[in-house]
Amino acid sequence: MTTVSLRSLTKSFGGPPVVDKVSLDIRDGEFVSLLGPSGCGKTTTLKLVAGFEWADSGTIQFDGQDVGSLPAEKRDIGMVFQSYALFPHLTVAQNLAFGLETRKTPRSEITRRSAAAMDTVQLAGLGDRYPRQLSGGQQQRVALARALVIEPRILLLDEPLANLDARLRDEMRDFIRQLQRRVGITTVYVTHDQAEALTMSDRVVVMFSGTVAQVGAPDDIYERPVSRAVAEFVGRVNRIPATVVATGPGSCRVRTYLGEVTLQQSTSAAVGHSVDVTLRPEAITLVAAPAEPGAARVVSASYGGGLIDYRVEVATGQTLHVQAFAATRLAVGTAVRLDIRNDSYWLLGSPP
Repeated sequence: MTTVSLRSLTKSFGGPPVVDKVSLDIRDGEFVSLLGPSGCGKTTTLKLVAGFEWADSGTIQFDGQDVGSLPAEKRDIGMVFQSYALFPHLTVAQNLAFGLETRKTPRSEITRRSAAAMDTVQLAGLGDRYPRQLSGGQQQRVALARALVIEPRILLLDEPLANLDARLRDEMRDFIRQLQRRVGITTVYVTHDQAEALTMSDRVVVMFSGTVAQVGAPDDIYERPVSRAVAEFVGRVNRIPATVVATGPGSCRVRTYLGEVTLQQSTSAAVGHSVDVTLRPEAITLVAAPAEPGAARVVSASYGGGLIDYRVEVATGQTLHVQAFAATRLAVGTAVRLDIRNDSYWLLGSPP
């Protein structure tokens, strides 16, 4: 397969950079997601890698070879678009054959590889159908097969699940990940959906305003965000202001409205300085407690199927977002005790 290396990649369209000095290394066979809000530069970065846009500056290398000056058709990439971009007047088999025909592949090889690709994406026997005769999930798999049948060096996917309903999106998410692992192709996946990025990726690249905010394994991104922006974008989070009361090698102690907490993290902040710590909603366990003065209490509860989202007001007046399994339900007004492990807190600004 192929490694990808981006160095100081920059692109603008007459205004501020849409992609601003992006540097990234993608390993052979790795599944990397570019995650961020609309307008963050993730799709433009993908187009630069594909050769659909030209960089203003910076380099793009595949296996150490500079491909920045090569047109898209010379980069040997497979591309899956959000709209699938299937040819409506061609059958499934003809859609798959198109890329091979433009490469002047022998007819016998086209037949063999098209059949193998349809089998890989579980579409065997549907070669004579037209896109309009297929479900959304089947069309998505045709688009995947068409990208893979040319045996590209790299697979690029631009929000390919955005047009599917929730159930089908979950199914296709699993299908794409399993397919990528089976084929072993280096893959770059663009999405604004945190769940997609976290469940599918080997590593996640979080982008804001054309720059890379954090790169890491899904659990690093979720549990150890480097900034408030990353913490708040990737899942729900409680941001808790704190004051540093002690520091030491590899640890520090902070004071919050929930009490003092010792963190197994170092900090450059001096004693007495203000910092932020994060606490994910599912890291808090609620236990019904006597309704004593100053006890925390449930102020709202939203049923979401297997989970319930609670808002809990603590003695100092602040509210926390708590997420818990629906097996045990707490009514609004219930007095509760909060059980939180020290290692559930994360000090923002510390390295993961």
